Formats: sequence, structure tokens, C-alpha cells
Amino acid sequence: MARIGIVGSAARVEASPAISLLNTLLAAGERIRHDCGGKALCGTCAVKVVDGSGALSPVAPLEAARLAASGRGEGWRLACQARAVRDVRIEIPPEGSAGGGEA
Repeated sequence: MARIGIVGSAARVEASPAISLLNTLLAAGERIRHDCGGKALCGTCAVKVVDGSGALSPVAPLEAARLAASGRGEGWRLACQARAVRDVRIEIPPEGSAGGGEA
């Protein structure tokens, strides 16, 4: 089982490669904005991959398009689309951790 480390938190969240980072983080009680409910339509769940970008599922075309539209390039992933296959460390930007979505 993979683990997700979060910058600014001592917690390490266990993750399944079958479940998105977004759903994993929400189930663990982490607050992360997700205005579209995890459909890769809004980009509000974007997280910065600090360590382990190769430990995540490949970027799909819809995710790449949404990241590009929101001005985020390499090192960023949509938590609703990415799944951890090995240990990874992410940063949830301040605008992504407050309110919004179906938390």
C-alpha cells in the first residue's frame, strides 16, 4: 500500500492505486477544495507533487488539458484524477485547502 505525505502535516495517509488522491484525502479527513466534485472540470483540487511524481498514475488527456487551462504545468496534478501507486509527497496549496467542494 502506498502512502501520501502532505507538506505541513505529520500525517501519512494510506492510499490504494484504485482510489484517487482526492477521495483518499477526503476519507482521511483532509480538507481539499473540489468544486466540480472530482470530474476534472474545475482544477480546484490541483496539488503540487513535491516528491515522487513517478509514483502517480499517468496523466490522462482531460487532466492535462485542465492543468494547462489553469496555468499549472509540470509537477502539478489534479487530486481527483491522480492515484498513488507508490509513496508520494504533495502540497495542497492554500486556495485548495479552504472550503469549496463537497467536503
